[in-house]
Amino acid sequence: MIDAASSTGVKLYVESAYRSFAEQKALKGIYSITYGAGTANSFSADQGYSEHQLGTAVDMITVGLGGVLDGFDSTQAYQWMLNNAYRYGFILSYPKKNSYYVFEPWHWRFVGVKLATELHDEGKYFYEMDQKTIDTYLVNIFD
Repeated sequence: MIDAASSTGVKLYVESAYRSFAEQKALKGIYSITYGAGTANSFSADQGYSEHQLGTAVDMITVGLGGVLDGFDSTQAYQWMLNNAYRYGFILSYPKKNSYYVFEPWHWRFVGVKLATELHDEGKYFYEMDQKTIDTYLVNIFD
């Protein structure tokens, strides 16, 4: 996916991927102290519940942002991800107006090409699906 973006002149980099239980716990603790537990809960999962901890999510950055996540949604890289990430099995985990976390334009979850394509084509959101439907895709996720 990164190579495909690069071939169109878009630079994508993975800023964060897998996190261990301890790493997620430490990160959530820092956020809770810095922002307060209520605010931290609006953008960070507890250890044991993070998509990063599951190994299914990556946070993407691009050039021109100084190595930070904020502002990603105003970049060419974000537009490229919206238009193409599904082709590589990735979906935007927390779009605008989702009921779980604040909008995170940099946070992309791997769900497999088949499910990502269906979600993209039908304009659906992953967390609106019931688990039974999601499970039907899991059998073939790496095909």
